[in-house]
Amino acid sequence: MSATVVGNSNVLNPKSFVVNAPSGRSAVLMIAGREVTEQLASFRFLIITFLVIGLTPLAVYVGARDYFSRLGDYNRLETQKQKIASGDAGKAVTGVDDPFADESDNIVLRAIRPPEPLSVLVHGLDGALPEYWDFSATGIISGTSATRPQRLADVLGTLDLEFLVRVALGLLAILLAFDAVAGEKELGTLRAVLSQPISRAALLTGKLLGGMITLILPLAGAFLIALITAQVLHVGLLDSANLARVGLLAVTSALYLVCFYALGLFVSSLVRSQKTSLVFLLVIWVVSVLAVPPLATLIAQAVAPTDPAHVIEARKRQADDDIRKQSERSYGEVYRAATGLPVGWMDTSKYIDHKQEIDSKLAPMIVSYISKRRQLINDIDRDAELRLSRQNRLARTIMAISPAASFATAAADLAGTGDSHYQAWLGAAQRRQSDLSAVLFENPPYVLIRNGGSSGYMPIRKAPALSDLPTFAPPRKDAAAAFNRALPSMGLLALFTGIFIAGGFMAFARYDVR
Repeated sequence: MSATVVGNSNVLNPKSFVVNAPSGRSAVLMIAGREVTEQLASFRFLIITFLVIGLTPLAVYVGARDYFSRLGDYNRLETQKQKIASGDAGKAVTGVDDPFADESDNIVLRAIRPPEPLSVLVHGLDGALPEYWDFSATGIISGTSATRPQRLADVLGTLDLEFLVRVALGLLAILLAFDAVAGEKELGTLRAVLSQPISRAALLTGKLLGGMITLILPLAGAFLIALITAQVLHVGLLDSANLARVGLLAVTSALYLVCFYALGLFVSSLVRSQKTSLVFLLVIWVVSVLAVPPLATLIAQAVAPTDPAHVIEARKRQADDDIRKQSERSYGEVYRAATGLPVGWMDTSKYIDHKQEIDSKLAPMIVSYISKRRQLINDIDRDAELRLSRQNRLARTIMAISPAASFATAAADLAGTGDSHYQAWLGAAQRRQSDLSAVLFENPPYVLIRNGGSSGYMPIRKAPALSDLPTFAPPRKDAAAAFNRALPSMGLLALFTGIFIAGGFMAFARYDVR
């Protein structure tokens, strides 16, 4: 049995169904086979496929260079931390940041974030997130971004595998589907084909299946080339944990392409002209892929603005500084009353001689200072988190209208480079801060006493060793955790796909083939 093309790669020859016309599953498979054969030979498929296959190694190479640069910074920070931890700062953790020291002793408490290997496939936010988080009595201090600004690259965007799938293969999906129904109607073959014992459902199912198989081929090729390139560049993606996440990423990418192909069939089943179908789908593609994601962020920032992180940190330091200086002067009054020293004099031996008397009076004052500090810092943090949460919710709500935005979010979450991954790291840092506050910052080994123009740290208790403090527990990055973080976006993408498929069948069932 044969089929011929009449000016359109998606058109079947109705004469091929006259004798021994297939029905049911056989009809679906035959239509799907012809769709695959004709689409694989089409100019639009070949051009975009060659483009994606050709750009994939370049995208992975660029991602690998950035990854290894950040890996070098991570190793440098780890070496610095280990060096300090092996000295006195690791044997006696004071929780005090000495402004006159070359390096803060609090570095021994630092939580350093390693770069994500899957960022070579989906760059996401991995380069924009902090390299580390420091912990102090005033709260968490975020480090610098892992990737330095690159100006032109930041303006034009990052070329990665997710970009190629979302933009190039997404465009291919609608180019393969826009004339699947309207094109056959214009050529007059749709009516002839449906005059044979082939149901409309079987015809559309065959086209849908054929389109899915066609799109999966370049997608599989791109992922295979990406993994080979990463392996050649010595980026470890073939271990079980990373490979499982790559598999989930590939499945999500396939779902995204099916979503756009189903959208193409839906629109093609609603209009009478393939030109109208193409224009309508291109507008949807531009809005969904190129316009909605950045516009959602801009609108959310305009409607629900937030203060930059450095402004929040400065506000916390200023609030703590005011209370701390007032408390230090109050400590000085207790010190002078107990030691009899005049204003401007400090003597550690005098403090030791009157330690019991001074400590008994300082204890309630320290508790009061810590309580005020905790309330102020918590109020500032809570306000900042509420504002940021409001902004993120608004941006996600706007992006929910775009399948491309849902795919980009899901891909980043699966790769460990999305906002949910950042929230997981921030949550781990907040738990670490809470643990350290309970055993170190709210029960300080040293207290700074200010007596006029002089000041000095006085020992209250023995400083704990680093090994005695709670360790930092980084967030999980296995496939199950990544899947749970990406599940909302994947569910939304699946919902879009289901709606478009159902809409396509409903529209085609009432389509006028005359």
